[in-house]
Amino acid sequence: MEFEAFTAQELAAYLGGVPDVRALLGDPGDLEVAEVGDGNLNYVYFVKNAKTPGRSVVVKQAPPFLRLVGKTWPLSCQRMEHEVAALRRFGALCPQHVPKVYHADSKRFLMVMQHLASHRILRQGLMDGVTYPRLADHLSTYLANTLFHGSDLFLAPDIKKQAASAAVNAELCKITEDLVFTFPFEDHPSNVYSPALPEDAIERLRTHEPLRIAAADMKWAFMNHAETLLHGDLHTGSIMVDEEETFVIDPEFAFYGPMGFDIGALLANLLLAYFSRDWHGRIDGHDPGPYQEWLLEQMMRIWSGFSARFIELWRDHESRSKRRFIGADADSRALGAYRTHFMRRLFADTLGFAGCKMIRRIVGMAKVAEITRIPDAEARARIEVRCLRCAEALLVGRASLGDIEQVAMLAREMQRDAATM
Repeated sequence: MEFEAFTAQELAAYLGGVPDVRALLGDPGDLEVAEVGDGNLNYVYFVKNAKTPGRSVVVKQAPPFLRLVGKTWPLSCQRMEHEVAALRRFGALCPQHVPKVYHADSKRFLMVMQHLASHRILRQGLMDGVTYPRLADHLSTYLANTLFHGSDLFLAPDIKKQAASAAVNAELCKITEDLVFTFPFEDHPSNVYSPALPEDAIERLRTHEPLRIAAADMKWAFMNHAETLLHGDLHTGSIMVDEEETFVIDPEFAFYGPMGFDIGALLANLLLAYFSRDWHGRIDGHDPGPYQEWLLEQMMRIWSGFSARFIELWRDHESRSKRRFIGADADSRALGAYRTHFMRRLFADTLGFAGCKMIRRIVGMAKVAEITRIPDAEARARIEVRCLRCAEALLVGRASLGDIEQVAMLAREMQRDAATM
């Protein structure tokens, strides 16, 4: 039977037949349903009670294809089960930053979840130049809690292996392997280049050997380092915010992979926002500099806050469980040295993944609005070149960049240096 998306009437009737959801929403005859059409993969509906608008939910349904492309790119609907499982797992670990799942239907491949009606997508807020005072604290807390508690540093080895096996998400991982780590570095028909992007910038992605080797290293790590349960697509479009709260949504790409992938994806999006602000800020009639510095501050605070919280969780767990990753007889000096080594490697991975994510968003098929909404082709190309050069520096230099402050300095240099424009 061919897939057909719900009509408004059909979805209202379906929700009325789910007791828990009906209790939330009220009579199906009072429901208003809007298909918002903002998902690359799935159908997304906002449903509210017209008589009591505060009673509302979000419904997501997975069609058997990639919605961004259409039926020519088939996908299993099973991805919805991965998303539901990830939301419930992350929600148990960090309930203040993950929306509630009210209902999941494995036969119809849909879920009903908390509607964050008073929040907005972070990407939109950043494009508008809004500052969020608690953003870095919230995101660093989310990252530390989710990444630590899914890893061998916390879980018993057998439990971790069982969890990793249950979270295999091969189809969506293949999308990432292709669209992030492979296609942007070759002449692939899925790539989309802005009209004024210099040909030498495109050619460099295909021919510069250190860059190609670095990207291949990150692809290998993505495919083979099953370190913890990841969100898998953590960008500023999958975060909803207001001044007081931050929620991470849409973990349909969730799988067991390298910790640095989630962190790197988030930092990459902040850097894309940083460089694009040079256009958006000036169009708004403002000096873009102060907001760009705020963006870099968020990037630095997210990494430093994550790092401190992650190590705190690690130490606390070892103290309570008496189980030390490098051996029960290891002294405190050896433990401290290993933690430093571990975090240094994780930082390098984070930068490598950030570089791949930035490149993907410039030349790949799924772009970001802060770049695509620059109508001046020449201005857009100058910003894209800065993004690509920053990404290359992160990828190739990931082992030599010693701390997050150096990354901020690198971004500032790329912004200032006329030779990068």
